[in-house]
Amino acid sequence: APPDLPLGTPPPPPTRAPDGILETTALQRIVDLQVDRDGEALVPFLSDTEARIRARAAFALASVQDPDAGSALVGALRDVEASVRRDAAFALGQLSDPAEGIQLVGALEDETDGEVRLRLLEAIGKVGDTGDLERLLAMDLPGEEAPARNLAIARMGVRGVVLPSGVQHLVAELSATDPEARTNAGYYFGRSPVPAPWVGHAAKVRSVLDSLPPAHPLAMHLLLGLANLADPQDIPRFLWWARSSPDWRIRANAARAMGEHAGDPRVRGVLMDALEDPSAHVAAYAANGIAATPQMPQRERDALKNWLGDHSEDWRTAGPILGLLGRMGEGQFIMDWLAGWGEEDVLPRTRGLGALAFVPGPEVMGVLVDAAGSRDPRIKGTALGGLARRWRVERRDEEKHQAYYQVFAEGLSSGEPSAIFIAAPALADSAFLPLGSLDLLRATYSDRSDAEDVDGMRIVLRSVGQTGVLEMEPFLREALGHPLHPVREAANQALRALSGEGEETEPAAVTPAERRVDWGALAALGSRPKVIMETEKGSVTLVLDSESAPLTVQTIAGFAQEGKYDGVPFHRVVPNFVAQTGDFTRKDGFGTPGFSIRSEFTQTPYRRGVLGMASSGKDTEGSQFFITHSMQPHLDGGYTVFGWVEEGMDIVDTIYEEDRILSTRVVPGSR
Repeated sequence: APPDLPLGTPPPPPTRAPDGILETTALQRIVDLQVDRDGEALVPFLSDTEARIRARAAFALASVQDPDAGSALVGALRDVEASVRRDAAFALGQLSDPAEGIQLVGALEDETDGEVRLRLLEAIGKVGDTGDLERLLAMDLPGEEAPARNLAIARMGVRGVVLPSGVQHLVAELSATDPEARTNAGYYFGRSPVPAPWVGHAAKVRSVLDSLPPAHPLAMHLLLGLANLADPQDIPRFLWWARSSPDWRIRANAARAMGEHAGDPRVRGVLMDALEDPSAHVAAYAANGIAATPQMPQRERDALKNWLGDHSEDWRTAGPILGLLGRMGEGQFIMDWLAGWGEEDVLPRTRGLGALAFVPGPEVMGVLVDAAGSRDPRIKGTALGGLARRWRVERRDEEKHQAYYQVFAEGLSSGEPSAIFIAAPALADSAFLPLGSLDLLRATYSDRSDAEDVDGMRIVLRSVGQTGVLEMEPFLREALGHPLHPVREAANQALRALSGEGEETEPAAVTPAERRVDWGALAALGSRPKVIMETEKGSVTLVLDSESAPLTVQTIAGFAQEGKYDGVPFHRVVPNFVAQTGDFTRKDGFGTPGFSIRSEFTQTPYRRGVLGMASSGKDTEGSQFFITHSMQPHLDGGYTVFGWVEEGMDIVDTIYEEDRILSTRVVPGSR
């Protein structure tokens, strides 16, 4: 077995300094305007005589993201108080306007305060263009700012703002003496959507990876970067890291990287061994890698069937392996595996049903159609997903069109979010248009109106855009006026897909906030309340940041005090990304508490052990939250951060899908 050492709980991430908001009425008024999304009313506070007020107003504008506030925020970059300049820089980075990049770079050239400079570098990374990148590379920055500059350049690269000189800088920084500077530079290589800009430096990247000690976090990023090259010469590297690193996150990324080479018997052998890894996260990626095998000898198939027989309870890892066996004609084995689970074993059954999608024959088709009519949304969604895959194969058989249309139509009409996610794109197929699919899609959209239906509305609009029917333009243009921004954006994307161009429209009026801050209740919680979360795997202590995200903290702490999280599963666990929970209404990830709260974008970066709010877009947060396994800079400023793990991060590392929260207890902080 590979070494597997506990990673421990990291120190608290850097946060915005407290400003006394819990006892200062004037600051609370600014937060109320932030919740109202009233950027026009917030701008005058940037000229207040008190620095705390000016700074909080700039910080509030970072969440409002009012483009009309840009010029006022640029002016605030020249404020006499560093705290105001800091928050103005953060807010400008949140506007996502490349035109602000030149202002930010200019401010960086003149700025002397270290904290403000770090915020400026962060903002440049979020909005800067190639001209800003050139100027940033030419600057002679202090050595302690190397990590921030590297992350800014990496952010630009991930956004597609790339220059050869920028890539060369990041390659050189992979050998820097500062560990954080090295890791931040490496983030670009692991996160970049295409390796073309740096492929000429691949030899250097390999050399750096080969030189690292087995637990160095830089390896996580470089392994994923090299995986994108799909070069067989990297196979021995992936094998070594999968066997040798004591950090489960690195082993998981190595197993993930090997999926591109699953046709190699050496790789399959190591992936088979990794099914027994001490971390089930690693085993999950190993199973996914094995499932990517194009062809497999019968003896290896038998070995997999034996493994499934010896690990009958390990349904989490079984899913991809069953899918592989399904593609290779082992339908009866899958049916027998399914028969070993009872009706109450919903999630194991979803794994088997998903695998049946690859098995031909009318008997299997009947099993999936029956399952698509299940009352359990997870069974229904999985069966529909399997049928959607089969449809792509059987589409040429016109005699089957009506049967497939009927099952997809019933799934769409059920109103279940998971069913809509599968059925709506399937019904966009031109083969279903003569059967009435467009009317059905339009009616489904019209039946959904609340914030909790936003995901369903978005997927239906996108599906309409994929139909190619130009007569649907008026319908999509009408959706551009929807009060919810994610729905308007989906309508715009659908228009572009349908006609090649979207439409610039005036933003719809901001709807009244469904929830506001109860300052008395928040004061009772204090500035750093804790939530003691007892899970099936052990106890985890969470610290909540009332000063930076007051509405979010009030909401989540309130749910915890009411016991709503008791018995709630972690419904989504993505190895080396996040463990997500909090759906106490449906427990499958599609549930909401019946209302949404405003996004509160904070200055806390997504590092290991940070708490973030799940959302479907700005201002759609509810009750679900996640904990990060490692740094995730692409989430910064896009998802509300409201706290971090103080104790028990090693417990979080062992939490897998469907592990449950047993109870939560709130301990008020200082006032």
